[in-house]
Amino acid sequence: MTLIHATVRLRSMDTSTSVAAIEAAAARFSDALVSEIKAEAGRRDLSSRALGRLIGKSSAYMSDRLDGGSSKTGKRVTLTVRDLAAICSALEVDPADLVRRAREAADAGTVVAFPKRTPVPESTSAAARTAKKKSRPDEV
Repeated sequence: MTLIHATVRLRSMDTSTSVAAIEAAAARFSDALVSEIKAEAGRRDLSSRALGRLIGKSSAYMSDRLDGGSSKTGKRVTLTVRDLAAICSALEVDPADLVRRAREAADAGTVVAFPKRTPVPESTSAAARTAKKKSRPDEV
């Protein structure tokens, strides 16, 4: 199933289907897609940081998309089609196959949701760094 087919499938749902149900299905699919990407990377002994290097993206960029989300918002950033294409190319896997496996996992309900990252307020993290520096003993 391609991304276009997934979109058509969502559009063809009964009009009585609630927005919440559609959003839940989209979230399950997104989690399943990330899970499949991480599984493929794991089969190749690649961390998200190493995968990011292969596609020319920073570790923060990859973490925001694959590892629990942005440290500022606590939400995972949605993968773009370009992200998916670059990742699939680096992993040498067919994007349609990856999407199909993710859809099957999402439909079967076998996807484990990833924990959300708790945002850290900028002022709190700066204060914590300052306190940590002050608590260090002076070096001799």
